[in-house]
Amino acid sequence: MKKEKQNSSEAVIAELEQKVERLKSALESYKNEIRNSAAYKTERQIFRDLATVFASSENFDNLFQRTMEIVSQHLKARYYGIFWLNDEKSHLEFRYGKNYKSSVMSAIPQAGSLMGECLFKRDIVWIPDVRLKSACIPLNQEPPEYNVLCAPIILFGEDSGVVRLANIDTEYQDIAAKVLKTISPLLCSSLERLLLLQRNRQALKGLDAGFSVARLLENTLSDVEILKKVCSQIPKLFTCRASIIALKSEAGIKSVFSWPENFFLGGNPDSNTIYLRNLIEAYPDGNACIENIHRDKRWAWPQRDVRSLCMAGLHFQGVLHGLAIAVGPGAEVYGATEKSLLGIVAAQTSITLERASYFRKQEELAASDGLTGLLNHRMFQESIRFELERANRYNHPLSLVMCDIDHFKRFNDTYGHQVGDEVLKMVSRTLKVLKRTTDRAFRYGGEEFCVILPETTSQNAVNLAERLRLKIEENRAVRGLSVTISLGIAEHRKGESAEELIKRADSLLYKSKEGGRNRVTVG
Repeated sequence: MKKEKQNSSEAVIAELEQKVERLKSALESYKNEIRNSAAYKTERQIFRDLATVFASSENFDNLFQRTMEIVSQHLKARYYGIFWLNDEKSHLEFRYGKNYKSSVMSAIPQAGSLMGECLFKRDIVWIPDVRLKSACIPLNQEPPEYNVLCAPIILFGEDSGVVRLANIDTEYQDIAAKVLKTISPLLCSSLERLLLLQRNRQALKGLDAGFSVARLLENTLSDVEILKKVCSQIPKLFTCRASIIALKSEAGIKSVFSWPENFFLGGNPDSNTIYLRNLIEAYPDGNACIENIHRDKRWAWPQRDVRSLCMAGLHFQGVLHGLAIAVGPGAEVYGATEKSLLGIVAAQTSITLERASYFRKQEELAASDGLTGLLNHRMFQESIRFELERANRYNHPLSLVMCDIDHFKRFNDTYGHQVGDEVLKMVSRTLKVLKRTTDRAFRYGGEEFCVILPETTSQNAVNLAERLRLKIEENRAVRGLSVTISLGIAEHRKGESAEELIKRADSLLYKSKEGGRNRVTVG
């Protein structure tokens, strides 16, 4: 009897220990989620602050100082410095910064130094622990640098200097290199813009246009809307007969925007495509100024109301992705001024498109479940309310499908959490393939999923639900295991709140569970 009690106690203890381990794992996962969320918010705030700086700084040094102050504040870096190459390009000299004591620093040789390595690679150099880096030239600061992050300053294709951050707070070490890698080319592009302004005061119009392009991000992250707006802005820089923005693709020309609409080089769509392709082949960097197109048979076309053609490349991450083109009227001859102005707008447009792409990715990450790639619970709550409002306004049907993986705990307990994750991914993939483009699929939580079906009655929703159920039942991709799901379908009733609709779909799901699982219940 005692032995039985002992065995029973040991079993209870073992079960409690397992629960404790699962709680620890869940807690650690929650902590990681919070840390990742904090890192995302930090990155987003940095770029929001810098967008204003890039758009408003009026001189070279001011842009540097404001940019680095923002970055160092957000990353909690004790030191930041701007080190400039001397005329001989042999040493880097301290220009200005924060907390560095220039009096105890001599010029840093490019050869054999971290900053020299950064310029040689033309890439970020990140040393998390300086003590482990051999042959590292110390800057003799107090307190000493214990981690160092360097980024190259490359202006007009020439090595110019290095941005150096040091003693970055350990909380931000994981994102520091990524942030500076994104900021560095944006900063360099903005510095180039300011240098052009300083060299040529006539570029003021281009600067204003560049600001307007930068401000487009306040209203849209759509590349199409940005490019259409930029195309309409080009004629405000100087006299134009027309402006064109064309994007490249592997097959040739992907898309074209023009002002006025339906303006074509050569007078028709076919010749327009041929001219654009020839221009890219003739000027692979995307930059050109043709004073008189009628002097060269490659570009001449019958229209005599045009004369000059000015072109600037749109570069994303150093690769030509498109062209910004201005076509001058018959009385205008384009030259260096027009080329410079268009170049500024093209550079700012490239920056804006890159930033829009970055922000879109961040928004997607924030809206997605990390494991399955489906939209997350937060996005479900936003979407169901939006769709309910739309359904009520237009008196259209709306259905909600909730599904749950049968005996999911058994997969985790028997085969381990890795197999459980594979099952979740398999169900998610199947859901993505079978849903319509108008449907939105979500991971509601744990092993539970939701699909919002706009403009769909419950009877039509059954078709999707049954296909999904059968497809998963037939799928043995996860180590040959049999996986089934139970589903509940609720169609929105007039006057019903989001909470009531969700509760009703959830209740129907559990009816499927109670009825033997692997089935669909409609209400």
